[in-house]
Amino acid sequence: MTVDEYGQVYLATSEIINRIYNDPLFDSTSAFIDDHLELRKHSQFHKHFEIKSQPEATKPDMDPIDYHKLLSEDWHMPADYKSIDVENYCYERLQKLNLSDEVYIKTLEEELAEFKKRNMTNVLKFMIYLMQVIKEKDIVTGAGRGSSVSSLVLFLIGVHYIDPIKYSLSYKEFLR
Repeated sequence: MTVDEYGQVYLATSEIINRIYNDPLFDSTSAFIDDHLELRKHSQFHKHFEIKSQPEATKPDMDPIDYHKLLSEDWHMPADYKSIDVENYCYERLQKLNLSDEVYIKTLEEELAEFKKRNMTNVLKFMIYLMQVIKEKDIVTGAGRGSSVSSLVLFLIGVHYIDPIKYSLSYKEFLR
């Protein structure tokens, strides 16, 4: 399997055949064949065997960096979450958890500014949405993992249960 600069996945013919035999739900038309000769053969004969035609990969008509920027601007979540004020959400969570002292507020301000500087506000909006869905569906999550536990914002969103201020963890460990 190879992945191009646009994120399109190309499978070798043998990989497609293995997936077809091992996974009855595998849709071979969801992947691209990386062998142009094999793709041409398939295109000539697929009708004779009553199988779906393999798609031919087309690259977007733009620079890969611009393409990924465009994709990163549109997150699939309800409109309510797309318009949520992350900063206000976090401050309300601080109050709800009775953590409104100066250290928490200062850390929250610094960390939110860092997320904003890195243009990651949509990621936080999506995380709020995702954690809400996880909670509604009673999906079990862990206490926290890796450097993410040093983030006060992620703690307030509910991604982990470790209070980074209580354990003197710096969000800079997470946002390097």
